[in-house]
Amino acid sequence: MTRPWFVAARRFQVMSMRALPPGFPQRYSHCFSHDFPQRPAGLPGRALSGALSGVLTALRTRLAALAGMVAACLLTACAVQPPAAPASPPTARPQAVPLAQAGQQPPAPMPGATPRQRIVQIALQEWQRWGGQTIRIGRDDTACVVSSPLPPPPALPDGIEALIQNGTLNGSLASSADTDESFGTTAAPGCAGFPDGTGMEATPQGCALAQRYWAIVGKEVDCQQITEGRWAWSAVFISWVLRQAGLNERQFLTGQSHSMYVVDARDGVLPAPAFRLEPLPAMPRPGDILCAGRGRDKYLTSVDEIGFGTTPMHCDIVVEVDATARVVKTIGGNLQQSVSMELVELGDSGLVDGFTNSHAPWLVLMRNQLP
Repeated sequence: MTRPWFVAARRFQVMSMRALPPGFPQRYSHCFSHDFPQRPAGLPGRALSGALSGVLTALRTRLAALAGMVAACLLTACAVQPPAAPASPPTARPQAVPLAQAGQQPPAPMPGATPRQRIVQIALQEWQRWGGQTIRIGRDDTACVVSSPLPPPPALPDGIEALIQNGTLNGSLASSADTDESFGTTAAPGCAGFPDGTGMEATPQGCALAQRYWAIVGKEVDCQQITEGRWAWSAVFISWVLRQAGLNERQFLTGQSHSMYVVDARDGVLPAPAFRLEPLPAMPRPGDILCAGRGRDKYLTSVDEIGFGTTPMHCDIVVEVDATARVVKTIGGNLQQSVSMELVELGDSGLVDGFTNSHAPWLVLMRNQLP
């Protein structure tokens, strides 16, 4: 038996629905938006299920293919390679690869030192390692060894020293244009001097130190060659000091002859040169380099006469200037067969010139432009 209250409620529900506008009530999915796809109107449920099944099958196929590619890549070491390092820009002229020997007995650390200060300090350290030999280049036109760790040897017979310097005793070929070591080393009567084959370069210690300098230009030399004038090592000494001081190939290029880096500075071939040429007379500063002609080119009058790698020269690093005493202290290699300090006495002008001392006819100043 139907209850009266239920019948009344049912009648009210039917009347209420008839009063609502067409299309109401809406489905739940019509009332609220959803990101997942809804079945299009009129698409049977089975058709939708088939479409979704096809999509899933295609997706599985693509994932399987991708997994196969990844597996093949791993099996063949197909990893993403890091970008190649940029190639070093070419240098203004070829540079030899330094030998490992060039790094033996490195300079002592100099934290906080500027490039100019490092050049000076490394030159001083090397001078001390060689025993602190000192040469006076006097206003009286003399060039005398005033202190040395070794006693001077007996004088050689006339003509023998020249034969040794030119390498004609053993027929060796010159490796440097700077074969005549007479610059600053021809002792006046009564002055001590060391001819080739004597002095510190003839000792095991000196040989080992000088071999480091040749290694900076990629050459391995023996102790016999170190003592020969045709293997003059003053230019490679300068090259070694400047590399040890941190100068790169944009600032300075090494060379086995002084004329190589002098011509570099003259012709402006470097993108960031550490040195520029300045004519004499001039007052140098510590870190500058003083250069002169030697041998057949001892009295050059212009830097324009210098041939690249062919003009014999000698250069020293300026380490101290005493304007009051009118003395400039320089350090160079292969001077009296050692790394020596030269006490260059200035002339009447108080400047370095090319005529006060004929043993040191300075030609040009390489002015250091580094801090």
